Amino acid sequence: MKRHDSLVPLSRFHRSVLFLALIAKKNSPPIKGYPATVKEKKNYALSFYEHKLEAHFQFEEEKLLPNIRGKNKELDQLADEIVLEHLELRRFFKALRNENNPEVELNNLGVALEKHIRKEERKLFQQIQKTLTTQELNQLILMYE
Repeated sequence: MKRHDSLVPLSRFHRSVLFLALIAKKNSPPIKGYPATVKEKKNYALSFYEHKLEAHFQFEEEKLLPNIRGKNKELDQLADEIVLEHLELRRFFKALRNENNPEVELNNLGVALEKHIRKEERKLFQQIQKTLTTQELNQLILMYE
């Protein structure tokens, strides 16, 4: 299903999160322009989280999800799951910061991030597009401004 214009900025950002997920996972292939060592990956992941991803989580929790709640049970359930996954991902980043074994923590983070983004893209966004009216979808665009 083609993405509605209101969801395109989020999908673009999700692509950068998927690159983080890929490089964080154990035995990931080297990607030009991205860190290669465990220490570099850890520093990159923490910087990405602090400077971009936490703000993205807050945007979804404070603006996107409240605007889709109450439309149907599936959306409400997905919104609840997304918030819980954000909490779990925050714990993964905290564990990475206080790491005992950064390679294991990075892999756990990578797996969880990929699963989370795939859920948003394949389930949440699809349900939003099926449920919201064109006018409601167009209102979502205004949230980014």
